[in-house]
Amino acid sequence: MKNEMTIPVEERELPLHETTPLLKTWVRNHIYANALGLAILHPFLAHYFTGPHDKALTTPQLVMHNVSLVTFIMILVVLQNRALQTRFSIGTFRGLGYFLLFVPAAFWLGYYTLYIPFDIIFMYTTIGLINAGLIGSLLPKPRQWAWKCALSFLLAGVVGAACGIAAYFAGLKDAGGFVKDYGMWSLISITAAITYGSLTRRLLQQQLNGAVETNVA
Repeated sequence: MKNEMTIPVEERELPLHETTPLLKTWVRNHIYANALGLAILHPFLAHYFTGPHDKALTTPQLVMHNVSLVTFIMILVVLQNRALQTRFSIGTFRGLGYFLLFVPAAFWLGYYTLYIPFDIIFMYTTIGLINAGLIGSLLPKPRQWAWKCALSFLLAGVVGAACGIAAYFAGLKDAGGFVKDYGMWSLISITAAITYGSLTRRLLQQQLNGAVETNVA
């Protein structure tokens, strides 16, 4: 039976591409995005200009945190799509609107309901849910990709938050303001990126290898 996919023409798989460039670039670009957007820029944008905060944020602090989140999201989307472009014909800003709408909403929902670390966990889980649909539409088994992708990002949020909290109580809480900030966000974001990057890399490899085998058959 012929295997047909309802993918728009501009988003179909590019012919004659190998899977290796995508898999390598996928993990690397996600580490870059998290390192730049959260480990480096977030402490600076969210805390340098408006200072440290407790649970209640002032209006300027809330504004700068959202500026930081938007900056991270834009970096993440661009680098993620750049990786996907090694295999698929898609736009550089594909899906940006979904990320800009739902990721900050999930972050603040977690923050103002269950507080830290659920802001981080909700944020990464939402990124995974968006990618479950957006990237799933490019793959031969979208349902299989969807739940595994969402689970990978959820796990990454939990692992990243756990590493940050462990480091905090292991002594990072006694460090200076920006040392603590940069240390916490570096551990959280890079650990999370490595976790979900490695897991979803394997999922992509299984999906793309399966597509090649189907086409050959």
